[in-house]
Amino acid sequence: MSTIQSVIDRFVGYYTALDSQPPSALSALYHPAALLVDPFGEHRGLPAIQRYFLHLLQNVETCRFSIDKIFSADNGFSLTWTMHWSHPRIAGGKQLTLAGSSQIDVQDSLVIFQRDYYDAGEMLYEHLPLLGWAIRSVKRRVRA
Repeated sequence: MSTIQSVIDRFVGYYTALDSQPPSALSALYHPAALLVDPFGEHRGLPAIQRYFLHLLQNVETCRFSIDKIFSADNGFSLTWTMHWSHPRIAGGKQLTLAGSSQIDVQDSLVIFQRDYYDAGEMLYEHLPLLGWAIRSVKRRVRA
């Protein structure tokens, strides 16, 4: 099995069961100097990434990913995914989905760079009472 395929397998295994993974498991996936970038910020270094995941997962009821497509190259891969998640204070705790994609660079058989692309408004802001109404209204106007 190639190095990239091994990293892909570990990455997919981690994210498809994200809500049951301890933050310590990230050390088998991410390089100590890794950088993770998403719409909410940059997280530089394994300790920062572990803190981010700990904070992200502390209040969710569920958070798992289904992987849609994977595109690999010699030193990295990209994938599209759907996140399935629920939070007791968002959308009445009902199960939500969010489509996104990730670009990953690999060094020393570990993720050294990850950039996640998704609509933060769709994920969070649209589910907040007043702000959600305003964002949905703007989206409707743009589509019209």
